[in-house]
Amino acid sequence: MKRLGVLLLVFLLSAIFVIGCSGGGSGGGDNGNGESLQPLMGMLQFRIRHNLQDDSCLARSDCFYTIEEEDQTAAWLAQIAVDSDLAVLHWDRAVPWLAFDADPPAGASRTEFFDARIDAKLLSWINAFANHFASLPYSYLAVTPLHGLRDKLERCRINEDLEVEVSDACPDVEPGTVIQFQYDPGTGPVTASFDLARSYCNFVLYLYEKLQPDYFAVMIEVNIFKAFCPTKWSGLVDLYQSIYDTVRAEVDVDTKVFATLVLQGLLDYEIERCYGDLAFEACVGDPSPPAYPNPDPTDCYPLDFSAVTDLDQGDRLEILALSFYPDSLLMAVSENDNMLYAYSEDWDETSDCLMRAPLPPFLDPIAALDRFNWNKPMAIAELGGRSCRTFQFIDDGINRFILQLPGDITSQAFWLDHFLESAAQRKFAFYVQVFRDDYDPIGLWAERQGVLPENLYNVNNIFPCMGLYDDIGQVKDTITDIWQDALP
Repeated sequence: MKRLGVLLLVFLLSAIFVIGCSGGGSGGGDNGNGESLQPLMGMLQFRIRHNLQDDSCLARSDCFYTIEEEDQTAAWLAQIAVDSDLAVLHWDRAVPWLAFDADPPAGASRTEFFDARIDAKLLSWINAFANHFASLPYSYLAVTPLHGLRDKLERCRINEDLEVEVSDACPDVEPGTVIQFQYDPGTGPVTASFDLARSYCNFVLYLYEKLQPDYFAVMIEVNIFKAFCPTKWSGLVDLYQSIYDTVRAEVDVDTKVFATLVLQGLLDYEIERCYGDLAFEACVGDPSPPAYPNPDPTDCYPLDFSAVTDLDQGDRLEILALSFYPDSLLMAVSENDNMLYAYSEDWDETSDCLMRAPLPPFLDPIAALDRFNWNKPMAIAELGGRSCRTFQFIDDGINRFILQLPGDITSQAFWLDHFLESAAQRKFAFYVQVFRDDYDPIGLWAERQGVLPENLYNVNNIFPCMGLYDDIGQVKDTITDIWQDALP
């Protein structure tokens, strides 16, 4: 069982969907008296809805799972705007690669040219965000060419009814790469291709012109690609630098251009290097008190800054913007729920656990930022903690287990409050909350009966109960107040 901690941590890092050190900042600034103010605050647009908590939807044949509001986008963005001074679009969906593979004719309007080449439903969705961006004083646009575990190219949106994969894991991505793929539009297989750099550059510049963001991430969580595809990393760096140079030359001089990174990858955190083996024991009697060492922070967070160094060549990383899901550290921050439970693969959901382990004590990840030696602005590109327990399927190479991860309202409040306070103290440019509304954990039955494959089940069961509001949009005990009290 001791390997479960490492296995879980590796999975959580790979499934994650930013944070700098002491230094300069922008956005929040000060009030003229030298006192720090909160950073700009916004939320990702995702709104997960499902009825997969139990299997009752099977009998009704109405099982569903949605990620974003597409039919009432404007109304949803209006709700987000109430608790924001930063409009956010986090483009983590299929890209219309073929529509953007052609350059606009000389003298033509870029937006009009590409508006006419994408499907009407997608155009309506983008226009809703253009109105949202115009309604708030500041805005942040993040776009990625990668999906899955950030290890393959985004799917191609052919039209509103058809999206297709265009690459396997770890493709070539350097400038000059031509991607070729096949798909069936309904009349038989066809072969299509696009120039990756040209299509992506046209796409991001089109979105910039439509939305006019103040902060512009042209890639998202790129160091995950480095971890999974190390031999292709130099190609992604070259692609980023090419896109950056083109975008920098065209956008407003005050617009910050950058890529986001996963903080946990920069910390280079491994739970067993930090605390030793997780203290698993049989689920018999009262739990033993935790007996973990007090580690050296440099052992827990030795830091791997190589991805930042590579991207920042030529001063091309204008903000250190980091995503972070602190529950993945598996550290005890709640007074009520700090136990990790393991069950057999065929657990009946009523019997006792096989093994349990207390979480190790809290060691502040933000303190490690002081060793980054970063002197440009910083930001939190996405962050969320859970207020409920959730399940994961884990294979340790010998047996397959179900792990129940801790989470409660106290731990979510701790992470939210801690990072908001730290962001203000360090004058971060902006802070983006991952979800406005909660969604419930997905029941184990969905994986067992094949409704969701294991990888999708695990990914989507990392993020339940991370909202500022509950699952029906009502105020959430303590959490809503923490966010609203911090708004500038």
